[in-house]
Amino acid sequence: MLPKNLNVAVVEDNELARSNIRNHLLDMGFSDIASFTNGRELKANLKFRHFDILLMDYHLGQNKNGVEVVQELRHLKLLKHATCLMFITADRLPLIIGQIVDIQPEALIVKPYTIGNFSKSVSACVKLHLFLLPIYQLMDQNRLEQALDVAETLCEANQDLRKLNPLIKLKARILTKLERYSQATALYREVLQGSDKVMWAKWGLIQNLFLDNHIQESQSLLHELTKAQLTSNRASEWLARISLDANQYSRAESYMQQIREGDLSLSATRLKAFIYQGLERGKEAIALLERKRESNRSVRERFEEITLDLARCYLFEAEEKASNERANDLNIAKALVGSVGRRSIDGRLAIQKNYMFATIAQLEGNQDKVKEIVDRPGMENLLDAEISTLFDAININYALGKPERAQHLLELSYLKQRENEEGNDKAVSKILLVKNQEVIEERKPKALEINKYGLEKYAAKNYVAALKDFYRAYTLFPREIAFSLNILQSLVEAQIEQFKEISLQELLDELLNRRLNGGNKKRLEDIVLNLHRKQKAADNISQQHEPNSPPAPTS
Repeated sequence: MLPKNLNVAVVEDNELARSNIRNHLLDMGFSDIASFTNGRELKANLKFRHFDILLMDYHLGQNKNGVEVVQELRHLKLLKHATCLMFITADRLPLIIGQIVDIQPEALIVKPYTIGNFSKSVSACVKLHLFLLPIYQLMDQNRLEQALDVAETLCEANQDLRKLNPLIKLKARILTKLERYSQATALYREVLQGSDKVMWAKWGLIQNLFLDNHIQESQSLLHELTKAQLTSNRASEWLARISLDANQYSRAESYMQQIREGDLSLSATRLKAFIYQGLERGKEAIALLERKRESNRSVRERFEEITLDLARCYLFEAEEKASNERANDLNIAKALVGSVGRRSIDGRLAIQKNYMFATIAQLEGNQDKVKEIVDRPGMENLLDAEISTLFDAININYALGKPERAQHLLELSYLKQRENEEGNDKAVSKILLVKNQEVIEERKPKALEINKYGLEKYAAKNYVAALKDFYRAYTLFPREIAFSLNILQSLVEAQIEQFKEISLQELLDELLNRRLNGGNKKRLEDIVLNLHRKQKAADNISQQHEPNSPPAPTS
């Protein structure tokens, strides 16, 4: 028998389906049942109460789908581990099932179902959740070491596979949170030795290999997953993120191009737009977001999120232009930001919009307007802000001559970055963090100084030593094309194919796909010609040392 005091939340937009689920739960003995038609209603309630069980439908009409709702609630820390999460869907498309499985619900109930199957699934899921509840509660309290001890004790005491496998899965998740990646990797490998079809173990293995700096093995496993329909999109997104970590934007773009535009999630669309911006192709980023925005016009929450992303794209475009050429981009950004949340009383959204307006005023050179906006009530309340809002606040405070406040907000950004578990959003926020570091820590002057040492060594034909300095400058300020060209030129002169994580061929491909000014383009052409000359000379030497090599062709 299940405890009678458990409270349940049902999120289902269809009134008849919602009523049926409620009746089934009443028949099972549950009495405290709250019903919601969308994620906004649930979110408002979760701010004041906790639910023991959450039954979430995937499709929620003209609102965010169930997966997006769960991701948002977890991001806001409104959905605890102690809540038993179950999904319901009538959709059997691999894309939909894959999205649901990715957020790891404790049960997935597929419509149509019989009353008996529904009751059996819910009962089994809740019983298992209650068995694991002491671990979940410790995780919610961030007492991870104690949670691990309890998980290990229960593992040793149980041989029932229905309990043992979830225990192992939970233990591995805790090890990852504790940054014990090699131990988590060993657990996932052990599970996969029993069956290589266990997808949660495959994803867990890939994640921990990557975090433990075994990049090549994690990439190899991801390439295998791109061949399966159920996992191809997620694997491609992950490969793109790995490429971004190596500052390989062209390679990241190639992975994102493998995903149909209509299948891109909101976070994946945002990631792809940032990749275009990194490649100095802002117009393509804007076009992508405009198409995605139009296709989501009926889903107000999603439409408004994309609208703010689009406005940010226009701000980035304006930043790259001379002050007398910014007006059009800034006016469009201003209109987009102003159109969002007109009927909303969300305080977080108001702060986000205000800092974007302050950024627009800063780019317009209107310092009085910037100060007026920043001095508005509540603008200091940034503990719950998104990293994109912190990004704006950092730049504004730095421009206003408040470096200590800017540094404090940068540290808060680091904390939020570490806590963020959504891969695409984490990658985007990391790009924003790098930009903030460049401003606050004045990385470019340091990078230019180190680059100068490299140029001196290069002039002395000490190419390997120069390469080390150029690499240090590049890591401090990766967006500077000159540093990438210096690395490439040193690799060619030293005849080295790989230095740390930078491959000569991949760096060359990256630069060939970047939008370069005339001087940098001419320099790249000269480096490529030099590379071809050296390769031709090496081929000639190789032929001369072959005993039976054929004579070189003559004209």
